[in-house]
Amino acid sequence: MSERAIEIKVGILVTVCVALLVVFIVLLGNFATGSGGEIFLDVDTSAALKAGAPIKVAGVPSGRVTNVDYRGGAVDPAVGRPVQVRVTLSIAKDKLATLRRDARFYITTQGVLGEKYVEIEPRGVEAPLLAPGDVVVGEPPLRIELMATNANRVLSSLSEILRKNERNLDTIISDAAATMKSVRRVAERADTLLADNSPKVGEVIDGLLAVEAEVKQLAEAANAVLGDGSEARAAVRNIAALSGDAREAIGPVVTDVRRTLAKYGDLADAGREFVGEVREVAARSLGNVDAVLDDVKVVTGALRNGEGTIGALLSDKEMYDDIREMMKDLKRHPWKFIWKE
Repeated sequence: MSERAIEIKVGILVTVCVALLVVFIVLLGNFATGSGGEIFLDVDTSAALKAGAPIKVAGVPSGRVTNVDYRGGAVDPAVGRPVQVRVTLSIAKDKLATLRRDARFYITTQGVLGEKYVEIEPRGVEAPLLAPGDVVVGEPPLRIELMATNANRVLSSLSEILRKNERNLDTIISDAAATMKSVRRVAERADTLLADNSPKVGEVIDGLLAVEAEVKQLAEAANAVLGDGSEARAAVRNIAALSGDAREAIGPVVTDVRRTLAKYGDLADAGREFVGEVREVAARSLGNVDAVLDDVKVVTGALRNGEGTIGALLSDKEMYDDIREMMKDLKRHPWKFIWKE
């Protein structure tokens, strides 16, 4: 084989290897072949996020981080708030067209110690859609080093508290041990008491069972009387309806009675005034009462003696009987008042 043929074969092999390397880089690097839109993500810390980091929408690769800009808390007049770090996100257009303003943006890692990337988690479908150039606020990332530092601080604080309260803890433990001993003694005494009085305890339990059986019988009897309760409910509804009717019927009567009582109150006041006037008149007329009584006595005596027309009428038994018979006849035949034979 000539040297020229060997060089050609080596060149072809190198070309194929370079082509495969480019293909692997494109596939593993997830380079997008189509154009995308840019949006801006404001976060308090980048958490070591770098340009070129991947972007995932609901776990699906959707773009790359093109820039990480530290602003240092400068106020952005476009959004009216201070910005610490602004991350530029280049997202594929088909993915950006589905994102809304209520989506969650946060920086996380692939695994525990993997590469940092931006995760976008869509939520509802009611918020307005994002447009290229919009600025969103990201949630702070979960930083393991900060969690370890905080855990170390908590453990140090607990250790300090335990060190300062060592004597109190010993006292508490001693008291707890003494309490446990007392509880054990009480339990042992309770066991002894139950063992010594087991017959009486059995009698009490039998009595309780008997009472339970009687209660069950009483409940069965009540169920038999009440049935499914429909009659009782109907009776209650009837009573309620009757009560309502009674209220409606008695209400106007009570109102009238109150009005009548008010009128009688006024009448009573007028009666009191009248009685006062009568008392005054009676006081002025008491002088003539004796004379009037004497005249009445004289007239009564004359009537009893048969003097005058009325006296003769009262003393004549036959005339009294005739008048009585005439009255009875008129009651039976009242037409005689207007008709004469």
